[in-house]
Amino acid sequence: MTEETLPPGLTLWPASDAKKNRLCVLISDIHCTDCTVGNQTASETDWKMFFEQMEFAVCNPGDTMQTPTDQRIDELLLILNGDVIDLIRSSKWAEAGVYPWNRDHPRFEELVMAIMRDIVTIHARDREEGSRQPYSGFFHWMRASVAALREKGIAVSIVPIVGNHDKELQVVPAARRMLYEECLGLTADMIPDRYRAWVARQLGTKAEERYPALPFYFADSGLRLLATHGQWRDKDNCRATPRWRPSHGWTPQAWREEQFKAFSDPCFGDTVAAGMLSRFIWSVTRRLDESMPGADRIRCLLDEMDLYRPSVAAVVRLLSESRRMARAEPGARGLHDMVLRCFRESLAEWIGHRATWQSARGKTWFGLCLLFALSRVKCYRLNIFLMRRMACAQEPESTIATRMLLALPAFRADYRALGLRLHVEGHTHVALEADLQFPRPVEKRNATYINLGAWRDAILPKRNHGFRRRGVGRALFIFDLARLPKDRQDDAYRFYLRDMTSWSDRMDRW
Repeated sequence: MTEETLPPGLTLWPASDAKKNRLCVLISDIHCTDCTVGNQTASETDWKMFFEQMEFAVCNPGDTMQTPTDQRIDELLLILNGDVIDLIRSSKWAEAGVYPWNRDHPRFEELVMAIMRDIVTIHARDREEGSRQPYSGFFHWMRASVAALREKGIAVSIVPIVGNHDKELQVVPAARRMLYEECLGLTADMIPDRYRAWVARQLGTKAEERYPALPFYFADSGLRLLATHGQWRDKDNCRATPRWRPSHGWTPQAWREEQFKAFSDPCFGDTVAAGMLSRFIWSVTRRLDESMPGADRIRCLLDEMDLYRPSVAAVVRLLSESRRMARAEPGARGLHDMVLRCFRESLAEWIGHRATWQSARGKTWFGLCLLFALSRVKCYRLNIFLMRRMACAQEPESTIATRMLLALPAFRADYRALGLRLHVEGHTHVALEADLQFPRPVEKRNATYINLGAWRDAILPKRNHGFRRRGVGRALFIFDLARLPKDRQDDAYRFYLRDMTSWSDRMDRW
């Protein structure tokens, strides 16, 4: 199959000449941050358990103690489907008065590198005895697991897909090098030439880059898979360009001609994430008087604010909790006043940024106009009402409509003709599945959509009263056993989801 015979702009993962048994594992939205405005990702225990499960799946693809030779896995593909690291959720932006959309600011690259160094320290290194490092994170356990598999002769490829919270890696090569070397454990000479060529063909960049930009999608006919982060369907997290706007949908040819600028340039979602929530958390934290009644509870709420979806719901809860404490305890009134003051200041600064208005489109722009007008009225109930309306507007999809499914690339006729039938994404943090059926090609009628959700701790309401912190995670395992004999080919391809929900005393510590 040549580039000329593929649908316009599509680039497939380079196929091997030899028949191999492959396992592909996909996870999404890990959100490793520098922990300055809360820790979003899952716990160390969860990561250890996940990678143990992955190693078991590689060594025992049929869940049997003695795996027959023709079923043994030769190659593992680990796809990190976007937002694996999070360069937006950091107090360093607010402290410096510089934000992710200020690409031309002299301190922009310095701040990206400072955030990246802390991410590496927290999530990619083994915690030493007595260290202030909170734990050994995702990348540390991933590298240990990959090394163990390679010692057993398993070929391993790690594919980091770009999301909307890590797209600064596309424009800061030094930070990208740190991702490859410190997080993925790949020096330049370990990155295969065919990987570089694949990324260059897909993105329209140069193949000689020592540390390639992150690919936007992964497509493989043998795995019947097309995986991408999903921000291309979110008008607030992509940028209209001279050749493309969100209403055009999936058009990789147009994206390639513009080197995927629609997904590397700043957009409205960045201003929402960094301009409002991160600054709010930072400003409340630095003004918090620990001696005041209720300060401990406010501190805990601040640590968990990034675990809500949508994020605006966290602001609503903090305002409501401080209000409740002020009514119950007169000594806490000053605490509530401080929280409300920080909120209004953060809101005013966010609305005051030119980038906020320039990047907003359609209903979002008109919503900003209303917010700007009403925010001048200093009324608590009005503030809460506005934030709740924003939370409702940003509520992620709890399902996916059939018309949206039919517009996904893996379900287009020209993509299905290549054998693709499984479309995977993340981005919304809501785990979903949906099945479709098409009349052609007849031998592969079923088509499946999977949203991987997010692998992180989350704050969820209890059934009767209050909130609960728990860990949630989902991984997709796809088996392509090409070495099975012809009479066993019906079992050569299968996939399954592994969901994990975890509770612990650490999560209940207050």
